Amino acid sequence: MENLTSEQLCALAQAGDEQAVSLLIKANLPFVRKVANQIVENPVRQEHLCACGVGFDDLVQAGSIGLWRAIDGYRQFGEAQFLTYAASAVRCAMSDLIRQYSRDTVWQLRHDKANAWKIIYLDEVLDDTEDDTVETLIPSPSVKLPEQIYIEQETAAELHDAMDALPDRENVYIQYRFGFTDGKDHPLTETAQYFHLTESRAKSVERSALKLLRDELLFEIPKRAYARAEDSLTKVLVAAGELHAVELRLKSQKKRDKKITAAVYEYLADCDGAWGELHYDFKNGTAEIVLLAEWDTMASQRFAMRVIEHLRAHRNDKLPDKIVLTFIGPEQIQM
Repeated sequence: MENLTSEQLCALAQAGDEQAVSLLIKANLPFVRKVANQIVENPVRQEHLCACGVGFDDLVQAGSIGLWRAIDGYRQFGEAQFLTYAASAVRCAMSDLIRQYSRDTVWQLRHDKANAWKIIYLDEVLDDTEDDTVETLIPSPSVKLPEQIYIEQETAAELHDAMDALPDRENVYIQYRFGFTDGKDHPLTETAQYFHLTESRAKSVERSALKLLRDELLFEIPKRAYARAEDSLTKVLVAAGELHAVELRLKSQKKRDKKITAAVYEYLADCDGAWGELHYDFKNGTAEIVLLAEWDTMASQRFAMRVIEHLRAHRNDKLPDKIVLTFIGPEQIQM
């Protein structure tokens, strides 16, 4: 089994062969160590890694986990190699580790009398005899501040997320073409030869891949981030009693002539408790509350009524699968 290629080992690993998993990780461990070494030897990163407590072995362990996670997602086509696909997962796992440790380390910048920026660690125990000066200096303006490094890591993480959202063909092409695997760009002609494509076909694949990547970075990732932030904020405001929220999820629907005639929605009151259910007839504009959500009441049915109001105002050619509606109750309006 040791003579098998990484692609063959990956196929066996996907079928549940634990020995193949072990051999696959062992075979590609030199690449993981190479990436970890590039990170720790980068002079810009060294001080940040030291402050965070992240070492070479930590990065190798994280990269190995990323390599292991890439096994399930790899699909071979053409000459695409397993490591070409797994490289981004390895780098992303290491970046995730650094970000995690960065959040656990508190940084503060202070300006001293000599107009030199210095780093102070808030968890450092200072002697009572010490004055306000600090010992750790950033000697050069060219050295990046921790927040700059963090922003770069976040940008890299977004890029890797966008890459992961690409179809396998475009993902592997972009990784090889722009050096995600070996750290150097490959000319179009060389890339075409590597994938056994004509130059015109390679241009077409590249154009398609870059368009998908641009759309993912400009629209899809910010959209998902905004949705997560909005969801988190809604839960905070609901928990604080400043807002009411009702979450809807479409259970089933009926159509006639491409128009939705009826729909069944489950709804959740104030982000908690048991789900309720209601049926809405778009043809007649009527609704039936089959089951009240846990925090809804028989007297007001205000959460169910909010759902009904929304459905009455909604076009019935396309309904959302999931949506969260917010509103302010009379008790939340400050007089």
